[in-house]
Amino acid sequence: MDWNVNNISAFIFDLDGCIYSGNKVYEGSKELLTYLIDTEKEIFFLSNNSTDQAKTVRQKLINMGLPVGKTTILVATELIGEYLYETYGSVHVLPIGTEQLKESLQEQGHKICLSDREDSCDFVVVGRDTSFTYDTLHKCTKYVMNGAKLIATNLDLFHPGEDGYRVPETGALIAAIQAVSGIEEVQVVGKPFIFPFNKITQKTGLTLNNCVMVGDNPYTDVAGAHAAGVKTFWISHGQSFPSELGYQPDLTCKSMKELAEIVMTTYSKEKEKLS
Repeated sequence: MDWNVNNISAFIFDLDGCIYSGNKVYEGSKELLTYLIDTEKEIFFLSNNSTDQAKTVRQKLINMGLPVGKTTILVATELIGEYLYETYGSVHVLPIGTEQLKESLQEQGHKICLSDREDSCDFVVVGRDTSFTYDTLHKCTKYVMNGAKLIATNLDLFHPGEDGYRVPETGALIAAIQAVSGIEEVQVVGKPFIFPFNKITQKTGLTLNNCVMVGDNPYTDVAGAHAAGVKTFWISHGQSFPSELGYQPDLTCKSMKELAEIVMTTYSKEKEKLS
């Protein structure tokens, strides 16, 4: 192992597929979070969730019995509004997603497109939308073909459901819009892009090389952290790490329970050495 728990200032956790699946908390999640809080590590939850705001996610975690009082939650639902404002200022947007996505965009100073004129919109902002229809697809296609830029909260095609089946995600909707419009260019805010990781440094002053990303998705959690210079702990759920990525995580565990045992045991041994 080329990492030392004492040298890690902050743990950045993915949520769905890492801390929990659907409404089921993975064994070891609560124990690890509690231990890290007790040892005064900073904890972040960084999720490509594009349906909920941080306050909603926090309440869900509380309802699950998880200790989240002193943690920071960053979700793509809110990050996309911050990205747009920091990059372009206040813009006119057509939001495709939940009311919480629309609310987040408005809170960041963006204006919702109310006109039926396709050239009145600067960006088509796409998040996970469970009510996405044929008419929605048609509308998005017309807007981007008339000059609106396409931007996605994330490009995940799916996330794992409690029943083991794949739940369609934002990337699947983007793929449909691209297929119909023929426009390939899309800006993306969530993992694996480094904007979310940079927000952590902006909000805290932490250096990323003293952080570790804990996640289950090689192509978002691990790839994004690797690009940002963050150590990576991968929860494999028994899968093999994709060889095409060309590197390996700093630590691979089959489950959160195994990771909790490793971190807590390693930290205890290091503490004994220092005493």
